[in-house]
Amino acid sequence: MDDKGRRLKILGIAMALVVGACSGGASNAPSTAAGTPAASTEASAEASPPAGPFKISFSNYIEAAPLFHSMHTQLDTVLSSMDTGVEIKWYDNKGDPQVMLQNVQLMIQDKPDALVVYPVTASTQGISQLIKDSGIPCVTLNLDTPDCDFLNIDNAALGVDSAKIVGEIAKSRGWNASNTFVLIGQNAAAGEQVNACVTNFYSTIADILGLDKVAATDIGAQTTKIGQNAIQFDGNSQLESSFTAVSNLLPAVPTGYNIILYTVNNDSTSGALRALAASGRADNDKTLIAGLGGDKTGVDNLRSDPRWVAEGDIFFNWWGEYAVAMAQSLAKGIKPPADVTALPQIVLSKDTVDQYLLPDSVEAKQLPALDSTNEFLKQGGFLQIINNIPGLQ
Repeated sequence: MDDKGRRLKILGIAMALVVGACSGGASNAPSTAAGTPAASTEASAEASPPAGPFKISFSNYIEAAPLFHSMHTQLDTVLSSMDTGVEIKWYDNKGDPQVMLQNVQLMIQDKPDALVVYPVTASTQGISQLIKDSGIPCVTLNLDTPDCDFLNIDNAALGVDSAKIVGEIAKSRGWNASNTFVLIGQNAAAGEQVNACVTNFYSTIADILGLDKVAATDIGAQTTKIGQNAIQFDGNSQLESSFTAVSNLLPAVPTGYNIILYTVNNDSTSGALRALAASGRADNDKTLIAGLGGDKTGVDNLRSDPRWVAEGDIFFNWWGEYAVAMAQSLAKGIKPPADVTALPQIVLSKDTVDQYLLPDSVEAKQLPALDSTNEFLKQGGFLQIINNIPGLQ
């Protein structure tokens, strides 16, 4: 399985950081990847670029997990192949809060121009105080850390945008409350942030198709039946759990109804789809699916399966580049305009998949355009060097 394929297992729980399969001891082995100073970058009005390499100490969530290591290797590839003027010293948090704390202490001792931290726990008060006392600009990924600036995806927006694509197709076919049932698959243990994708999916598609209106905030971890036309199941972000859950609930889905399926990740969606197929409820003309992950399973299905009409892609491999651009911007004295700066994401359709991804591949050829929360990142200059985001030149 390739690096992006690993997102099947991790996407649905990554934001809640309940990846419990790995832990580490106190030791760490930082490595260095360096570029050479760039000839020029786009300067900020607030400050001048620092002389010499821009130094970042970067602690990754866990290098042993291919998904997280892919962010490291992607960034190393950029630094070794382009004149970026950036030098990175890597640390491995090993999925262990104590190692993360020790790494932050070592990173501060490096006296870099900026810090980037991928936290392993929501309890970040200890490292936050250290970072605050150091006065070094800090970027945190995926989990908000006080005294750092926050980069994250927007699960709620992924759900809304997926529902818009699926909903308009369903509406054009005459699907409505009289003939349609929605199945959404959550991961209760992952928390509200992760599950915002499925709750907002339902609230959005209900408006489009005239289903019972239920606000996303009113769909909790214990919610099963949603109005008269939907059920939420807990698939635990896993294929087998989702297969079992959907197999058990199918008797409650009216015979002959069209079915719309969406879950927190593609493992869960694949398991649910397998259950539908086993019961004879997955016909091409009576099933619509939105995927989430941008992995090989989702992208291949988007390209080839008429039922799979949307796929949320979060471009995980590229998160490191955004973190570097944000670190440079912060060091120039630029203040982010929002509490959360957006990482790259888009919901791909059959019409747009080849606009953003290479042919027959899950690899990005173009990243989504910047938005109002992350447009300031271009003032760091790093994203222009990479040159795969439209509108920066």
